Amino acid sequence: MLWGDCTCGGCGSGWSAAPSFVYLFRIDLPGLQVVKLGYSARPVKRLRHQLGISRDVRTEVLRVMLLAPGNLAVREERACHRHMRETHPDQIVPKAVFGDAINTLSEIYYATAAPLLHALMDEIGRRHPPTDTED
Repeated sequence: MLWGDCTCGGCGSGWSAAPSFVYLFRIDLPGLQVVKLGYSARPVKRLRHQLGISRDVRTEVLRVMLLAPGNLAVREERACHRHMRETHPDQIVPKAVFGDAINTLSEIYYATAAPLLHALMDEIGRRHPPTDTED
């Protein structure tokens, strides 16, 4: 509560109420192309700064999808990872394979999973279509 991590997603002003993005990144590690699905309020910052990927590693933001509030982005991202664990565990890259090249413990997939992840994001878009708030 002190840090603002626990706020109401409907009426609060913290991260859970602020808009956030579900993203899909491509990361070309030496000898291995992978994709990362996640959520962040600032996907580009997440890619380089927070994931600690070396500047000499080629990366690409494949897709971002705005979801508001942020807690919706978290729920949808977790549902995608759960689906991948249950239906496509062979597409998950073990931490031992990518090691310290990406500052995360999981949620990294082989590049061949990109169409599956795009399809999951398409489904999120169908459930939560963008709204035009301009009058």
